[in-house]
Amino acid sequence: MENLYIYVENEKVENCLKYGMKLSEYANKIIAFNNIEKKGITAYLTPKDSNLYDDNLFTCLRISTKDLHAIIYNRIFENNEDLLNKSFCNYNEYNLADYEDPIAMIYSTILPENIFLYNKVLDLPLIVENSKEYFYDKCVSDFIENDRFTKFELYQTLLLLGEQKNIFKSTKIDDNLKIYTDTISNKLYTKKRGCKKSPIKN
Repeated sequence: MENLYIYVENEKVENCLKYGMKLSEYANKIIAFNNIEKKGITAYLTPKDSNLYDDNLFTCLRISTKDLHAIIYNRIFENNEDLLNKSFCNYNEYNLADYEDPIAMIYSTILPENIFLYNKVLDLPLIVENSKEYFYDKCVSDFIENDRFTKFELYQTLLLLGEQKNIFKSTKIDDNLKIYTDTISNKLYTKKRGCKKSPIKN
């Protein structure tokens, strides 16, 4: 990965751009990997991965990873040591969608020449807008491409899930046919008995 993203308080931006970010001053997290505690600066793979994206009190900085020491890990396993130890890697070994909730930790001082003010409109194009959404998209695509599920099975499952979430209203026509009506568009969908069963019970 060529860039990571860090959020800092607005009043610290000028100092970061001018003097860089010392690890001793900006480290904000301690996590143990393989029983070794490491203190680092939290960073994100894409700006929207942070809940500070729309916070006007913080500014996003784009960090060039050149000569940085950083890892990426799956934040979902922060409280499970065994799983966490299996779900981290060096930043340059990470492949997009490897982890469901990836986050980075930088373990070195960041020099000013590696720090850029991120511009939501004019900055470098992002390969991924949101890491979690990309992970889910990739998983669904992989499920289909690897014949884990057919599109028909996913369609049937989503009808049942939609009914549970009150997105669809169902009407039993007869023992072999059920109609699902979209509560917003009124579009009709059908589910026939005797077709391949969905993993969600109706």
